[in-house]
Amino acid sequence: MTFRSRSGGPVKKRGQKKQTHTRKLHHPPPPPKEDQPPAPPPSSFPLPSSLESGPFNPPDSEILALLHRALHESLSADNFVDTVQRIKGLLYDKKWLEVFCGTEGVLECYAGRWVPSRVCCFREIMDKIVWGVFSGEEGDDLAGRMGRLGVDEDNEEEESEEDVEDDVEEDEDIEGEEEDDEDDEEAEEEAEDDEHEDEADQPETKKQPTHHILSLGGGAGSEFLAIAALIRSVLLKRPHAHPNFTWTGIDIGNWHNVLKKMEDSVRIDWKIDQSVLDVEYIKADLLAAPSTSENQAQILPLDLTTTLLSNAPKLITLFFTLTELLTQSRPRTLSLLTTLTENVPPGTLFIVIDSASDISDFPLGKEGRKYPVYMIMDMLLTSKGRGWEKVKGENSRWYRFPEGVGAGWKVKLENTRYWYRLYRRV
Repeated sequence: MTFRSRSGGPVKKRGQKKQTHTRKLHHPPPPPKEDQPPAPPPSSFPLPSSLESGPFNPPDSEILALLHRALHESLSADNFVDTVQRIKGLLYDKKWLEVFCGTEGVLECYAGRWVPSRVCCFREIMDKIVWGVFSGEEGDDLAGRMGRLGVDEDNEEEESEEDVEDDVEEDEDIEGEEEDDEDDEEAEEEAEDDEHEDEADQPETKKQPTHHILSLGGGAGSEFLAIAALIRSVLLKRPHAHPNFTWTGIDIGNWHNVLKKMEDSVRIDWKIDQSVLDVEYIKADLLAAPSTSENQAQILPLDLTTTLLSNAPKLITLFFTLTELLTQSRPRTLSLLTTLTENVPPGTLFIVIDSASDISDFPLGKEGRKYPVYMIMDMLLTSKGRGWEKVKGENSRWYRFPEGVGAGWKVKLENTRYWYRLYRRV
């Protein structure tokens, strides 16, 4: 069928109409405004950082590269992934001693999996809250920098302090009988403490003071590498005017060889010699529990009082260890905190970091009410003149790897959610 015009004439050829008017230009609408991201909760506001960009701040990728070279043998082993999976199962079942009192191969695989994220996390938070310990600069501590920036301290509380305090006291009463045997020792320690405080009052005469850092439960090397990274930043920024440092790690496992590999890499890659950073590791039981199993037969109880008095620490760290200690023995953990309080001079800084997951909830009192461990720590250390003040703390904080960092690691490196407290001895 042929289509014709309505008048029946020949087929019309339809061509394009010629434009007889000026076409109106249609301007595209303006791009929509980008949605502003919601303000983060108070606990995730960034803290002030003292590190500068460039060589003064070894990036996370450089820290991971150094760690990879130190642990290359274990990371490249065929059984590395299988060993990590077995360790995960033991940790999930809270069989910590089976991991940390295991063979050197198990310990090195643990370090290869968990140290990467923790060393970067610890370096970041210590930079932000105790940078003055490393720089040696007056007024370069957290309180001064927070004051200049007008940042207030977090006051997040999930339970009333009175409830926690009552349950803490009740729990201490229940467990008090287990601590009676230690009273005589504490009396002797008080006399030694007086002598120690007199020594601490002596004026510093060295041009380059030595700052001692004590890491309780620091055998895996996360604290050591984080501290070494901060020292490297100081050396590059102030090569001729900086403190010297000593670091002592205390843990229950045989971490000597793992730490020695990390130390050798730090000496070579970051040019930190022993005169700037002296390293010591003590294999000992922080809780001084009686030795019963075969794998603990060679573990000695720790004389923490002598350790503290022989070399007074400027900074004490307890990272991802507190929950394990409380699970093993609450009375002995309380005794450990008491020993710290009685044997460190005023001004000593104490950082506690632990997981922010529900594993950090702990029952107290006859009714067994559960409280986050950070609330228990606040009451144990800062209430009723117990000797410490809380300088800063956050109940939940994330460390996240920058985009692409750690992508080539043999196992996936996970971000870290944690809580922290910074206390100062008064």
